[in-house]
Amino acid sequence: MKRIKFILLLLIAQVTVYAQTYVWKDGMPVVEDPDSITFVKPDMGAQVVNVKENYGSQTITYLYLTKDYEGKPLWQSAVLYLSNKQVESKYVGKMALYNHYTIMSSDEAPSAGKVWDLQAAAIGSGMSVVSPDFEGFGYSSDRMQAYCFAEVNARASIDALLAAREWLVGEGYTLSDTLVNYGYSQGGQTTVAVLKLSQTEYKDKVRFMMSIAGDGPYDLSLTYHKFLAWKKWGLTAALPLTVITLNELFHLDIDYKNLFLPPLDTNWKMWFLSKKFDLTEASQLIAQDSIQQYIQPVYCDSTSAEVRSILTYSDRLNVTNGWTPDSETQLKMYHSQNDDVVPFENSRNLYRFFLQNDCGKVVFDSTTLNSTHLGSATTFLFSIMSDFQNL
Repeated sequence: MKRIKFILLLLIAQVTVYAQTYVWKDGMPVVEDPDSITFVKPDMGAQVVNVKENYGSQTITYLYLTKDYEGKPLWQSAVLYLSNKQVESKYVGKMALYNHYTIMSSDEAPSAGKVWDLQAAAIGSGMSVVSPDFEGFGYSSDRMQAYCFAEVNARASIDALLAAREWLVGEGYTLSDTLVNYGYSQGGQTTVAVLKLSQTEYKDKVRFMMSIAGDGPYDLSLTYHKFLAWKKWGLTAALPLTVITLNELFHLDIDYKNLFLPPLDTNWKMWFLSKKFDLTEASQLIAQDSIQQYIQPVYCDSTSAEVRSILTYSDRLNVTNGWTPDSETQLKMYHSQNDDVVPFENSRNLYRFFLQNDCGKVVFDSTTLNSTHLGSATTFLFSIMSDFQNL
């Protein structure tokens, strides 16, 4: 009960106690003086731009260097949550990397100042938490988000974690090696990709004691197929967001009038790229439950050349591509069999992948979460709080 009270209080007001160089506009850090950007250098790791006091903790917003979806250098923003006890003792024990679920509006980004329930779960369990904005939000909000580009977001997550740890050491903190990696929905996909990169690209830089992934779209091609078979499902905006991202970032040159039916065909840019609407609001604007009511028939035909093209590019983003997981991989997976947004088969097939690679320490829980996609998020919250106690 005390932990639940702490989480609720953590969601209440935050007061700025320190800021430099950047001003805050529309929930994001903006360079007040463009020339001042020269103070941010790659060898500085995390550059703190804002500190807020919460109930019993501090929220530190910082910039760090990562790579965009094309592999080019990109300055990105993230937040680090520290309890007052950690600040006073200069000691950080368990540290969690939280990969956020699907967001579309600017004010949903971690650096916008919101402490979400899944972040608070780790904080309330005594951990410090790193939460990156991902490309397209926070400091890089002028860019399109790399939605479900798992490795791009995973790289941003690991770079955010390493930058935060480098900054903490520079500030005189002592750190333990207990690292946790977790997320739900898109965040679940990112969590598995983080695990993959920790065994490949970042093998000598980071190792996680525990990774927890919930209801993630690990196979976008399979997910698109299931969307067509379902006809009707939970959040209608998820499919347009996926296809728009593939079209824009892979430069597929799909004409949106040939992809969407009215009124989506003329409003897709405002609803999906303006960063003014969240996923639920965009779904309500579409105001249709059946895919056939807002997607052109040719894109509802799994045998068409148009759909095959989308599936080909979707396959490039499969989290298992080019990965032979370590047999000692530590991962706990959750997925509701009643998920109405991310098909259950995503986790079932991923679990089979791990079994085929003799990953005996991977656990798949397919019964604890038994509601819809949104409904299961609450159960996931309480489940991971219990998992955190086993660290």
